[in-house]
Amino acid sequence: MRNKDDYRILANGVKLKEKKTMTTNIQEQETRRIDIIDGINKGFGYSKIATKLDVPLWIVKKDLRRMRRYRDSELKQAYSNAKEQVQVKKQLIDSLPGERFHSMTGMTFKEKTFSNMMSFYGPELRKILKAESEGDAIRDLPASVKKTLKRNGIITNKWKVPKITSYARTCLTGIPSVN
Repeated sequence: MRNKDDYRILANGVKLKEKKTMTTNIQEQETRRIDIIDGINKGFGYSKIATKLDVPLWIVKKDLRRMRRYRDSELKQAYSNAKEQVQVKKQLIDSLPGERFHSMTGMTFKEKTFSNMMSFYGPELRKILKAESEGDAIRDLPASVKKTLKRNGIITNKWKVPKITSYARTCLTGIPSVN
């Protein structure tokens, strides 16, 4: 049933439906407070919360200011829940490409990078294995190559003596010679 107060008649006779807004009495403030906390828990922005409550944005912001001023514990909990939800979504998004890559290739990004580096730097690594002193042969490599090999776990620099890692050594012996 329509209420007489729902419409406003303009001077030219046009009826406009007025938007019902919540007033500022205590009971309505409490219902808004609960709805705002629910909206924040669900990860909604202030404008979306205002739209759901059918109130202007400034009322939601005013209520939030009041809740912060009185250090509302439920508001703090809602913000922490929203942060946790964002972190969980980020982790899901971050893990998706890795899982997708693993399902397509059967190996992780790290394994694939290691494999690519082993095949790309294979001739240099074979020369190092054939050399009398591994350390001297590794030191003769350009700095950028040494840095890349260290970053990808192909060589190590233990006790200031550079060596090819045992895993890289086993991979190298299984790769057929290019020459």
